[in-house]
Amino acid sequence: MSDTLIDRADGVVTVTFNRPHRKNALNAANWADLDQVLHEVARNPDDRALVLTGSGGSFSAGADLSGGLSGGDESRTSSLTGVAPQSTIHEMRHVGEIISRLQRLPKPTLAVVDGVAVGVALGLVLACDLIVASDRARFSEIFVRRGLALDGGNSWTLPRAVGVRRAKQMTFFGEMVSAQDALAWGLINEVVPVADLEGVAADWGRRLAAAPTTAVSLIKRLLDSSFLLGFDQSLEDEARAQHIAFTTDDMKEGIQAFLERREPQFRGT
Repeated sequence: MSDTLIDRADGVVTVTFNRPHRKNALNAANWADLDQVLHEVARNPDDRALVLTGSGGSFSAGADLSGGLSGGDESRTSSLTGVAPQSTIHEMRHVGEIISRLQRLPKPTLAVVDGVAVGVALGLVLACDLIVASDRARFSEIFVRRGLALDGGNSWTLPRAVGVRRAKQMTFFGEMVSAQDALAWGLINEVVPVADLEGVAADWGRRLAAAPTTAVSLIKRLLDSSFLLGFDQSLEDEARAQHIAFTTDDMKEGIQAFLERREPQFRGT
């Protein structure tokens, strides 16, 4: 059984963490697979949207801490990411590079969460553009309960999603947050009955893949950088992005579809 299932259909690349006996705790193979698929999706024009999910009723229980990872650097017999055992800071930098590529991917990304999403796995979820969860999903910044600081980009993505006060509440206590509270706090986009999760995820994935790829990538960059910019620079960046969008075939199709009063058929070019 593969640790990671990768499926491609209609422009949607679905990555499924597949270790249900461990609640999909992320091991070295998972990180290597995710690393590879992110490189592929970024470069393949036929890959127009990325979906992350987990099998067996869980997204992921976080990092797999088995295999000699419970002690300090001196006692380590294996690594989180499959490379030779090395100092924790280098391991975390490698994980950080993978999550950074996910967050910066120039294609829309969707996290589909059933069951638990905790620790570094929550970091993966929050690095995605959109998050849909089942009504039995639960989220936790579990680190403090293991005597750990934050990783997985959570220190950056979490306060931007829920604000600093809620972020401190989640990280100081490490408690589970229900799907309903996560929705109310702004951590996720939608909560659906577990029986509907697969269908809603498929619909959102298809819609993202059918969108004008270049325009979506420009919108994504504009929104993600807005926290770091002043208003005038944001206006200038919008002007430059719109100039680029005007050069695409998808823009021409969008205008033509409007004039012909039909739905546009974007091709990502």
